[in-house]
Amino acid sequence: MSSPCRVAGVLALVFSLAGHTFAQDSTTEPSAESHDVHITDTTIPMRDGTELHARIWRPVDADAVPAIVSLTPYTADDAHDRGRFFAEHGYVYVNVDVRGRGGSEGTFWPFARDGEDGHDAVQWVARQSWCDGRVGMRGGSYRGTVQWQTLAEQPDALKTIVPTAAAYPGWDFPNPNGIFLSYAARWLGFTRGQASQGALFGDTDYWNEKYLRLYREHRPFAALDSLTGLSGRIFDRWARHPRLDSYWTEMTPSAAAYGRFDIPILTITGHFDGDQEGALRYYRRHMRHGPDTGRHYLLMGPWTHGDTRDPSREVNGLTFGQNSVVDIEELHLDWFNFVFYDQEKPEALQDRVTYYAMGPDEWRSASRLDAATDSLTWHLASPGIEARDVFRSGRLQDAPPPTADVDSMTHDPRTTPVDSAALAGDDSFLGPGLAFSDTWTGGPRLVYHSPPLAEAVTVAGVPRLDAYIELDVPDTDLLAAIYEIRPDGTTIYLGESALRARHREGVDEVVFPEPGTAHRYTFDRFNWFARELQGGSRLRLVLTPLNTPLRDKNYNGGGNTIEASSADAQTATIKLHLSPEHPSALSVPVRR
Repeated sequence: MSSPCRVAGVLALVFSLAGHTFAQDSTTEPSAESHDVHITDTTIPMRDGTELHARIWRPVDADAVPAIVSLTPYTADDAHDRGRFFAEHGYVYVNVDVRGRGGSEGTFWPFARDGEDGHDAVQWVARQSWCDGRVGMRGGSYRGTVQWQTLAEQPDALKTIVPTAAAYPGWDFPNPNGIFLSYAARWLGFTRGQASQGALFGDTDYWNEKYLRLYREHRPFAALDSLTGLSGRIFDRWARHPRLDSYWTEMTPSAAAYGRFDIPILTITGHFDGDQEGALRYYRRHMRHGPDTGRHYLLMGPWTHGDTRDPSREVNGLTFGQNSVVDIEELHLDWFNFVFYDQEKPEALQDRVTYYAMGPDEWRSASRLDAATDSLTWHLASPGIEARDVFRSGRLQDAPPPTADVDSMTHDPRTTPVDSAALAGDDSFLGPGLAFSDTWTGGPRLVYHSPPLAEAVTVAGVPRLDAYIELDVPDTDLLAAIYEIRPDGTTIYLGESALRARHREGVDEVVFPEPGTAHRYTFDRFNWFARELQGGSRLRLVLTPLNTPLRDKNYNGGGNTIEASSADAQTATIKLHLSPEHPSALSVPVRR
C-alpha cells in the first residue's frame, strides 16, 4: 500500500540461466496456446463458517492446472486484467475478497486473520476439479502481506509466493518507525464499507485539506478520523498501538515460522517503494531465520510503490533507461512456469539478488542483498560555522573534529510552515530539497557537505547516520535527508530517514532521552538504493525537525503523541555534538 513519502518489456540484458530449478513434481508442460477464458463467482467457506467471495478466471477446455490465488481488500474485480492474462496462459486465477470487503461475509479488520483465511482459500482451491492440487500466490502491497501471512500457516498446496511491495504491519505501515502516517486515514477511507471507494481515495485535495486543518488547528492526531468522516473503529484501534508491539507482531511470521519457509519465493520491490522497508524486512528475516536453500530471489528496480506492478521510465523527474521497464506479468508467468513446469528460470534473475543501478542504468546482481564491498564514512564538523544553511554549511570530513563543537537549532512544534501548495507539490527528486525549503521543514535545519568525490562510486545499500544529539525536552521527531550535488549544480534526492527520540533504541522500545545528555541517534531507515555518484559530486546532509501534516505531530512533551495538542507543546533546543567523544558520522555503502 502506498504511503505519502518522497520514497516517497523484458529486461534488456542477457543473463546466465545456470542455477537451481525447483519444480514441484511437474509431469506436464504449460499450455503453448492462448485459451478462451470463463469467469465465475463463488464463495469459499472458512474454518469458522464465514463465506468469502471469490472470482475465478479459468481457461476453457483445459485439464486440471495449477492455480494462482490472491486475497484483496480492494474487491475481487481489481484483478480482472491479470486474471484474464493468466487464464489465457493456462492457469486458473482466483481473487478472493478478504473478510468484510466486496462480497465476503464478516468484519474487516486489516491484516488481522488473513493468514488463516489465506490458508483455507488455498486448500479449498487445491481440492477443486479444475486445479491439479498445486497453488501459487501473487499480488502487491496488502496482497503481498497476505502471502507471507498465508505461508506462515503452511498450507500443503502452496508451492510458491510472489510478494510485491509487501507492507509489514507496525514496521512500515501505518506507523513507520513509530510515527503514524496521516495517509492511514486515507487508506481506511479507501477500504471503508464493502464496496470500492476509489473516487474518495483519489480525491487528493480533500485529504490534503483535512491533513492541513488538523495540523494548523493543532488538533490531536486522534481526531483525524472524525475530521475526515471515517468510522473510528479501525483507526482508534490502530492509534492505541503507536509502536511495534504484540498487536502488530502477531500479524507477521515469527522467527520459527521463517525457519519452515522452503518453497520458491520471488520478492519484488523498488528503490522508491513506500513499502520497501516492509518488503525487505520479510526478505531479511527469511534470510536470517530460514533454511539456506537458494530458493528466495529478490528483484529491485527504480520503481515507486505503484511502479512495482506497472513500471515507468520516469519517477518524480528522474528518467531511466528503457531496460528499467520490466513486463511484470510476463516475469510472473515465467516464474510460475519455472516453479510448476520445470522451465528455465526467468532471465531477469541471474543471481539471488538483482537490482537496477541508476546512473549507468543497468541491471546488476549479487548473491546477497547487503554485499557492499566498502563504505564511505564522513564525520560531521563545523569549525567556526553554525551549519544552518547551504552557504554556511558544516563539513563532512574524513575524521572527527579534533576539538568538541556543537551545532544547535530550536524547534517550536506550534509552528505550521507547510502550506497547501507545498503539500500538493510535484515532489520532484530533482528539486532543491530540504536545505532550501522553508515551507516544508519548519525553518530550522543543519546542513553539511562532503568534499568533491575524486571518482565515480556506486552506492548500493542503506545509508546510515549516527548523530549524537542532546535535547532539553522529553521527546521530539527528526528527519535526516541525503542528496547528491553534481558539479553542474543538479541536486538529486537520495533518501531520508525519520526518527522519534523515544524510539532511538528500536521501534519496539520506549526510552526517553535524558535531558542535557548526548545520546546516539541512528538514522538507518533510508530506502535501499543503487546509484552511481558522479566524480566531482558532493553529498549534502540535512538534519531538521519533522514538522509536517503527513505524520502525527510530536509536540515534544513526552506523552502520547496521538492525543497531544498545542497545550502539550514544548519548544526544543536540539544540540548536535561533534567531537572525538561524540563522533557523529554519515556512512554510505559502496560497490567499487
